[in-house]
Amino acid sequence: MYITEKIKYKIKKQGRGWVFTPRDFLNIRHFNTINPLLDRLEKRGEIRSLGKGLYDYPIIDRETGKLKPPKLEGLIRALEVQLGDKFQFSGAYSAFLLGLTRRMPAELTYLSNKQSRVVEICGYKIKISKTFIPTPKNKYDKATLAVQALRYIGKSKVTHSILKATMAQLNAKELKKFQKLAKQIEWINYLVIDNA
Repeated sequence: MYITEKIKYKIKKQGRGWVFTPRDFLNIRHFNTINPLLDRLEKRGEIRSLGKGLYDYPIIDRETGKLKPPKLEGLIRALEVQLGDKFQFSGAYSAFLLGLTRRMPAELTYLSNKQSRVVEICGYKIKISKTFIPTPKNKYDKATLAVQALRYIGKSKVTHSILKATMAQLNAKELKKFQKLAKQIEWINYLVIDNA
């Protein structure tokens, strides 16, 4: 099978809506070889260039026949691959996911153990801020969400009832990890100990 055919096979296997970067094909061939092949597929209209070195296999609107914009989740995954990074949800979104606030954050902010940056792509302005809390494999890791949520709410506003509501959502394994992470933030660790 030719390289181009291998690339097309992988893209179609992932399905329409998949957002990707040349790094997604490093198991097929070297980065410098993949780039011109993707450009060729884009010129043929088989894939779409999104800018910033990202592409997608766009979903076609059945009614209008137009290409739908890429989903944010897909863009984030591709950015992680491109940057060799893994993101965490922001403290504001973590608090929202845990039900500690009803307000969905207006700003698209993610956290990273690497450098801070702002990426503008496909109408999205994505802010990536540095955090010292280790990034888990799963973005929905509840222990990490809990720590970031409490940091966001802030020392002066986190009450014992908020802490209890947060910890009540964690199973035994998650609670153990949360207590370990909390030790990195003195005021949260103090609350956890005081709540024991």
